[in-house]
Amino acid sequence: MIKDPSVIEKPLRGTILYNQFVHYVKIGAFLHLMSLLGLALFLTSFKVSLFYFGHQQTGPGYFWALVSLCFFTVPFFAQFDAYGRYQNYKQVKDVLFEMGYDRRLIKPFMHSKCQRDAVIVAAQDLNHQKEVKDFFYAMGYRRIHILPDAFNRNPLVLLSKHFWKRILFTEYYQLRNFYW
Repeated sequence: MIKDPSVIEKPLRGTILYNQFVHYVKIGAFLHLMSLLGLALFLTSFKVSLFYFGHQQTGPGYFWALVSLCFFTVPFFAQFDAYGRYQNYKQVKDVLFEMGYDRRLIKPFMHSKCQRDAVIVAAQDLNHQKEVKDFFYAMGYRRIHILPDAFNRNPLVLLSKHFWKRILFTEYYQLRNFYW
């Protein structure tokens, strides 16, 4: 029996979850690396603080405990950011699918490396990777551009509520045209 090509079967739940996970890892590869690095630095500095406390040297012990506390937050911030970039990926993928490639659609997402990575993965899924990469290159972005443009203009942007809301607390986006 020949199946009707207009009827598209929904993939199995396991397939959907697997593909979502793979895309989440691809989009946030740099952020996941930062999480692992932050975790390694946390464990190392925590062990150093325990060493100093074990030898009754409270001054250096408290210093390294504070350092380890700072490194303890890095994986959380990186994963919040990875989640936000995954939402950007889904949004851009839907827009590129519905409207085709147009640099005006991706321009709002070019101001940080993580957002550019999300756009590139979405464009790769829809065979627009070359156009997107060429656009970012024409705009002056290279592999060395890691920090967000807002931070380069004003490092105190880290103290603004808008920055944290936009970066770490990105709203959930439901895909309209795809399962992942």
